[in-house]
Order: sequence, then structure tokens, then C-alpha cells
Amino acid sequence: MRFVLLIMLYVPFLAYASDYSSPYGEWRGQTQYQAFIGTASDSAGHIVTNLTIKIDPQGKVVGSSTENGCRVLGLAAPSFAPTMVTLNVTLSDCKYSGYNRTYTGSLSVLSKEQYAKFSLQAVEFMLGKAGTYNITATMRR
Repeated sequence: MRFVLLIMLYVPFLAYASDYSSPYGEWRGQTQYQAFIGTASDSAGHIVTNLTIKIDPQGKVVGSSTENGCRVLGLAAPSFAPTMVTLNVTLSDCKYSGYNRTYTGSLSVLSKEQYAKFSLQAVEFMLGKAGTYNITATMRR
């Protein structure tokens, strides 16, 4: 009887931890941050580091990337596929100040492959200066 009870306690956790049928929940992965000023890559902003994000089924997105200090806060909206959400998030507290801005992007779950593609982009047009900021990752549960 104890064995059955123990299995019942762990089954929901295991199902959630390996669930690749929905974009909602917690995601982790090595994430590349790239900044381009004009057409030139800014090496001061280039980093690959861990990012953790959590997407609430009601739409709230929170996350952090401790090595570069970035915090993520924003919204997720359902997309055309049940395994994808569109994102509108703001990064703050980043050590590279260029990343502190609002981004649009998506998280798409590839259920069979058991990972998600995460992508954000922000474009800035200022007089005499333009910048593009890209954040991409392959994320897992």
C-alpha cells in the first residue's frame, strides 16, 4: 500500500516536469544575447547564459538570467497553435544596459523533440543610431 501511495504522489510531478504539450509552465535553457549597433555586433553585449522563465496560463511571464542580471516581466498571448505563445516582455536590471527594453517574440514547443524554441527581438531607431537586440534559446522543462 505504501508503494502505491508513493507513486501517486510523484506521478503529477513527473507528468508536469516532462510535459511538452503546452507552452505554459517553467522553462530553462542556455540563452544567447546579441546586440547589433547599426550592422556591427557589439561584443560587450554578447553572452550565452542560463535563463529561466515561467509562463502562467493566465498570461503573466516572469524570468531571470542571473549571470547578466536580466529580469523578465511581461505577457504571453495564445497563438495560432496550442503549443505556441507570442510574447511581449520587458527586460530590466541587465548589466549590459542596451538590453533593458521591451521585446516581442515567441515560445514554440516542439512536442516530439521535447524542447521549445524561444526568441525575442527589439529594434531601436534613434537619430544617427539604430540597434537590434536578439535573445534566442532552446529551452527544456
